[in-house]
Amino acid sequence: MKSELLRTTRRYRCIDEDLADATMSAIRARFDLLLESGAQIRGLPHGMIAAGQYLDRFGFEQRGLFGTAAAVLVLSCTPDPDGVRKLQALVDYLRHRETIEPDLAADPEEAIEVSRRIAVERLDTFKSADVVFALSRVPVTVLGRDTHLQELIGRIEAARLSGGGWGTRLDNSASSFDPLATAHVLRALSAAAIPAKESDVEALVRHLRSASGEENPYGRIFALTVVATIRLRTHRAFLKEEHRRLVAALRTQMSSPAEANYEYTAGRRQYYVRIPWQLYLIELTLRLFPSTKFFSFLWQQPLLAAAKLIESPAGFTYPSSGDAQSTRTHGIICELMRLISVSLANAPRMRAVGTTINTATQLAHSRLANVVLWLAAAVIVGYTSATWVLSSRHTATELAPNFIATAVVVLIQVALARIRRQ
Repeated sequence: MKSELLRTTRRYRCIDEDLADATMSAIRARFDLLLESGAQIRGLPHGMIAAGQYLDRFGFEQRGLFGTAAAVLVLSCTPDPDGVRKLQALVDYLRHRETIEPDLAADPEEAIEVSRRIAVERLDTFKSADVVFALSRVPVTVLGRDTHLQELIGRIEAARLSGGGWGTRLDNSASSFDPLATAHVLRALSAAAIPAKESDVEALVRHLRSASGEENPYGRIFALTVVATIRLRTHRAFLKEEHRRLVAALRTQMSSPAEANYEYTAGRRQYYVRIPWQLYLIELTLRLFPSTKFFSFLWQQPLLAAAKLIESPAGFTYPSSGDAQSTRTHGIICELMRLISVSLANAPRMRAVGTTINTATQLAHSRLANVVLWLAAAVIVGYTSATWVLSSRHTATELAPNFIATAVVVLIQVALARIRRQ
């Protein structure tokens, strides 16, 4: 039934709980296949699994923190006994990764390189925050979850900058404030039920209000989404104004899937984290306008398109980033769908708006609507003509209102035909 829902997204004009849940299930199925058949699990100790950068490259042996965190997030969004078993295996990998990966190296030189890379990743703010965010969704019954989560949170807390916030490295002696890194940490700590310190939030908001905060609109979107998550009441007016400005600037870029790269330096190497800014802008809209603007075509069309692509053989990708499916992007989509599903379930008004729109759309696609409208047009024309013939005053002006009504009915029919073709 859920696959059928995805195949008929053209009958939807807005996403509902069933479609959001179906999309999460479709993403989960792709991760299950990767975690059971992918080359990235080869050589791992019994009872451990991991994921890499790509969701559909089963022969690719790379595995890492971003991919494994995405797998944890997706399985936590769709819990069941098999999912909990896989979550245990993923958490075990994350807990012991720093010791087992060098042991799996082909030779001593490779082991040294692996250890060096792990040491760099240990202090990577983005990767640490992603793992904390994902672990926060894991059921507490998964062994080792709390221990590893608290260890990571302690490492992050210790790296807080004196003025508030974080840099791209969890090393406050060698880092400067970075808005995107700070936003990732604040989101992760919020998910872990750690109250945000006012100094951290104010450091981020202060940057967003400054001239330098305008330089990267894509990272800005994510940062604003985090502020909306943890301090909506305090900064609602500012967030709404920034949303208006961003939509005006980026509206034309919403018509096809797009993301941005954010580059940063770690040690002597250049790294990057991808920003699926369209998904974050949709989330920001959902948090600010859950029963109004969120249901506009501008936001619903990308959601429905993503749901359809995820179920298709080609899958969901960003053309500018190649044809490989990203585990991290699918984790972000799954989390957005979870948020939509929960919001619809807990907000009767929001659910009523969506139901009304979808019901009207399904009616527009029905044969009954087509028959009723053409019958109405025929009745109006017939009644008007008969009345005019039987009248003693055959003035043409008497026909005008009735034929205008007929024209309106015909225009409605034409509009419905265009809706069906979309």
